[in-house]
Amino acid sequence: MQRDTTRSVGLPRRLLLQGGITLGASIACGAGLRLDVPAPGAFVLSVEEMDIVRALAEVMFPGKPLPKDGLEARVAEGVDRLLYEYLGEPHSSALRYVLRAIEWGTLASRGARFSALSAEVRAQVLDRWADPTVLPRRVALDGLKLLMGMAYFRDRDVLDAIGWRVGCAGRVSGGAP
Repeated sequence: MQRDTTRSVGLPRRLLLQGGITLGASIACGAGLRLDVPAPGAFVLSVEEMDIVRALAEVMFPGKPLPKDGLEARVAEGVDRLLYEYLGEPHSSALRYVLRAIEWGTLASRGARFSALSAEVRAQVLDRWADPTVLPRRVALDGLKLLMGMAYFRDRDVLDAIGWRVGCAGRVSGGAP
């Protein structure tokens, strides 16, 4: 029998394939590391996600005629708290997908991520997302608006400004008895 001299010396091809697949899967899965670590002081949302929510809040709640804008009312922190207190992991994951779609969806059309755009351009992007002819996109935006509205209208000054009262005594919602 003659020996095959064309075969390369070194690691067997099978071992290289297995190692490559394992390495690729590890990288794809983050090697067990969570890339969505909550921001300092947050329960659920990462630093990047909090920045996206702040960029959205700045456009959705500009302040006038209400006393606070979305940043002053700390909408991002309120959304994080609502996710932690009332909504579970499936809702948090769904919100993350929507936030990333908004953030990165403008890169091709506007040349920059959503949070890097001016408030005027961000408002145009949200108007486009509100288009009723693209139902999944509009439903995602409506859900996001609902969650952010809940966070915004939990602010005491905003409630006082709109005259929100609860009960027969006319006590302001969320106030002390």
